[in-house]
Amino acid sequence: MNFSQLLVLELRRNVISMHLVLSISLSLALGGGIIYSIHELGGPFQPRNVAGLYATIATVALGIYCAKMVIADLHYGTIYLFFKSTKDRLRFLLSRVVVIGVVSLLFGIGCSALLYVNHLWNSQAFMWTDVRASLLHYVLFGTFFTLLFMIISMYYQKAMNLLVLALMFILVLPGLLGMVLRVEAIPAFMKDIVAYSPLYSLPSQVPFLALSNSEMTVIILVNLLLFLFAYYKLPKTDY
Repeated sequence: MNFSQLLVLELRRNVISMHLVLSISLSLALGGGIIYSIHELGGPFQPRNVAGLYATIATVALGIYCAKMVIADLHYGTIYLFFKSTKDRLRFLLSRVVVIGVVSLLFGIGCSALLYVNHLWNSQAFMWTDVRASLLHYVLFGTFFTLLFMIISMYYQKAMNLLVLALMFILVLPGLLGMVLRVEAIPAFMKDIVAYSPLYSLPSQVPFLALSNSEMTVIILVNLLLFLFAYYKLPKTDY
């Protein structure tokens, strides 16, 4: 199976999916509820609250998708069919990055659409740069966690435990790191390391589309390093 055939197969399996449609639909419904509240009550919510409520489901669903990109093939054993040669393994890695990029774009488009509807209905601020911000935030989120789970799976291959670990990374760890940032005794440079870590900045800032340029730069560099490590390590990993 060449790369284009594998990519088409994975796109059909992951993008044309009832789970994806349901996840985005529920996210839109939740965000739509706050738009209705703004319309009926005249506030007090703002566009960042609309994006944040949408992300309540969207970020968790996307995080699960990131884990699913790795653990589904481990669980069903199909990963062994893909890993017959070094080229097949690298095709597998590249296909996962492309597919999660497409899935992440769809979540970003959902967020952008919700902000635009809020602008039309409630006359609240909206700029086309909000679309770019939504797409970029969700793509960075999806790419980072997919690469992270891919690397973790090279050392630990129990599928259900990986799913639990994924939920902890997205739902629990950011809160724990946030507590670390509030400890006065910790040196400032250590707090900066935590604050700029994608494990903290992505789950904390993506819901409000609030990543700074420096945080985005760090995440892009980390994603690149994770990809290069996976590209080097995956052909040598025994599954």
